Amino acid sequence: MLISICMCTYQRDHVVDTLKSIAALRLPEHVNIEVIVVDNDEQGYAEKLVKAQAALMNIPVFYRQETAKNIALARNCSMDNTKGEWIAFIDDDEVADPDWLTQLLATAQTYQADAVFGRVKSTYPNNTPQWIIESGVFDRSAVSNGQEVTSGATNSTLVSQTAIQKYQLKFDSNYGLTGGEDADFFYRLYQHGGKLVCSSEAYVSEEVASNRLNIHYLLKRAIRIGETYTRYRIQQTPLANKLTYFSDVLIKLIVLLFIVLIKLPFGQSKYAKPLLQLVDKYGKMKALFTTDIIKLYN
Repeated sequence: MLISICMCTYQRDHVVDTLKSIAALRLPEHVNIEVIVVDNDEQGYAEKLVKAQAALMNIPVFYRQETAKNIALARNCSMDNTKGEWIAFIDDDEVADPDWLTQLLATAQTYQADAVFGRVKSTYPNNTPQWIIESGVFDRSAVSNGQEVTSGATNSTLVSQTAIQKYQLKFDSNYGLTGGEDADFFYRLYQHGGKLVCSSEAYVSEEVASNRLNIHYLLKRAIRIGETYTRYRIQQTPLANKLTYFSDVLIKLIVLLFIVLIKLPFGQSKYAKPLLQLVDKYGKMKALFTTDIIKLYN
C-alpha cells in the first residue's frame, strides 16, 4: 500500500523539521510512503530546503510549486501529484508523532472511514503570555476514537483516494485567501455520503507561532472561522434555513455576551475563550449579509 503525504509550505523553515518527523515515522510492513511538498511562494523559498532534506531521506520526496498565492490551488497541486491509495495531509509547522500515520490508517480501516482526522497538540514558545496558556484558546476539543464528524481540517488527516476520485473533489479556490478550504472540502465529502471520523491516537505537535500570541490575531481568526462556517454550510440553503440559523446564532451571541461581561473582572484568561466564541458567532451572522470577508493570507 502506498500513502501519499501532502504538505503545502510558504516561507517557513520549519518545513525541514516536518520532513524529518515524516522520515522517522514507524510504518506497518505493507505500507510505503511518498511526500509531495508544494511551495506556494512564487520565489520558490522552500526549494533548496526541501531538496536538501530530501537527499537525506530514504523515501521519495517531490517538490512542486504553485505560484498563484492561493492555498486551495496549492492543495490541489499536491493532490494532483499523488499516486497513493490514501492521501495524508500535514502542515509545515507541525511535527508528526512516529505512530501518527499508522494510527490514522488503523482508525480508517477499523471504522471503514473515507477520512480520518487526528489530533493537533499545541505547544508554546517561551515568550507566550500566561493568559493564552491558561485560557486554552489554542487547545482543540477532545475527541473519541471513531467519533463521526461532518467536516475537518487538513492539519492531521488521512483521506481515501478512491473517495476523492469518485466524487471528483477539489479544494475551492474561492477560499484561497481566507482559509477554510479544507472545512469546505470535507463537508462536501460528507454531503456525498462519505464517512468522516476522528482518531484519538494519531497526533501531530505544533508550536504556536509568536505572531499569533495576541488577541488581535485570535479575534481575526475567530471571525474568519465563523464566516467560513456560514459560507460553506448555509449560504446556499433556502431562506427558511437561513432565518432559523440567524435566530439560533443570535441567541447564542447574546448568551455569550453576558458570560463575557460576568467573567470580565476576573481577567483575560477567564473571558478570552467566551469572547472568541462570541466573535465567531458575529462572523457567522456577518457572512449572511455581506461578501466582504476576512483574508488570513494577504
